[in-house]
Amino acid sequence: MSERIALISVTKNGALWGQRIKVVYKNKGLFPVCYEKAAYASGQEAILYDRLSSDYMGQLFKTYDKLLCIMATGITVRLLAPWIVHKAADPAVLVMDEQAQHVISLLSGHLGGANEWAQDIAQITGAEPVITTATDVNNKKAPDVLARHMGVVISSYETLRQINAAIVGGAQVSYYIDKELVHCKTYCQKAKKAGFTIKPISLTDFTEKLDLSSAIVTDDTEKKSASAELDYKQSVKKLKNWQVLITDASIASRLGLLVLVPKTITIGIGCRRGTTKEEILTAVDQSLTHLGKSPYSVLTAASVIVKANEAGLLAAMKERQWPIYFYKQEEMTALADQSFIHTSEFVKQTIGVGNVCEITALLAAHSQKLLQEKTIYPKTTVAIAQVQ
Repeated sequence: MSERIALISVTKNGALWGQRIKVVYKNKGLFPVCYEKAAYASGQEAILYDRLSSDYMGQLFKTYDKLLCIMATGITVRLLAPWIVHKAADPAVLVMDEQAQHVISLLSGHLGGANEWAQDIAQITGAEPVITTATDVNNKKAPDVLARHMGVVISSYETLRQINAAIVGGAQVSYYIDKELVHCKTYCQKAKKAGFTIKPISLTDFTEKLDLSSAIVTDDTEKKSASAELDYKQSVKKLKNWQVLITDASIASRLGLLVLVPKTITIGIGCRRGTTKEEILTAVDQSLTHLGKSPYSVLTAASVIVKANEAGLLAAMKERQWPIYFYKQEEMTALADQSFIHTSEFVKQTIGVGNVCEITALLAAHSQKLLQEKTIYPKTTVAIAQVQ
């Protein structure tokens, strides 16, 4: 999917710079949208506004993947401050002055790609890129840059913070990838293109490398006792060799280990009317445990359209922060006749298709490979498919 880019200006000269940048990106097959103040418009194609309010900027912040704010840094910070959530969710934000002297990577430098984007805008405009991320100014590679290029999930932001600080301090980082991971070769190629060298390894061999006596890392460090917290922080400071592992397997984060998780599976869910959130999550968690898969590896959940208003199902997906797609019966019919699909006459009479969980999991995964066939739990059925 093409990146959604907004170029926002508050002056006439800023608007003209936005239009120049837009032309360059259109030639690359990208289609930025220029937002210009009506009183200082460029006269070219743009969306005009009368007043740039925080609410207006908030809508752009939620809509676009990248924002170039051609205005003062102070204005940008004040307008966007109420909308900043987390580095995993925020778009890349750059600030450039209207004379294109400096372009500042303001927000989401690594995961959002703002640092690299600032370099790109600098090439287009001749501006001086201003990047303040510690790893970048020390010419060090950070794991969250790798995560963005590979399209994988960071399992622990507390560990990420620690490892980036350690990298700046001179620590060594070794990168590994589960050699049984689907599309392992493709991930290795993406890593190489981003400037990282990762070593394929079996999980058995990797686990043997771990110091299993290490303290388990969580994002709830405030729950530790004062003495335990002090010991923990001292252990982090002393650690000189860190490891990053790319896998979709369920592995507990431990001191010195950061796990990056590709989204490799989909979960199809069928349930009776009135099934509770807890019943659905128990079924899903047992399925993931059975397969040894991380919850972060779920690309999406899926079900049939008649379950689109099922309160327990929606609540379960909200708690897990998984998207869920609901398929219409006519979308499911073609797969329903496949010999490997386990059908139920009762289900067919009830909703018009003889199987919900297997079919919807496969449709969401765009594949025909089930990792877990229809498995029956109390009031819930679960199937898991491999993403194509």
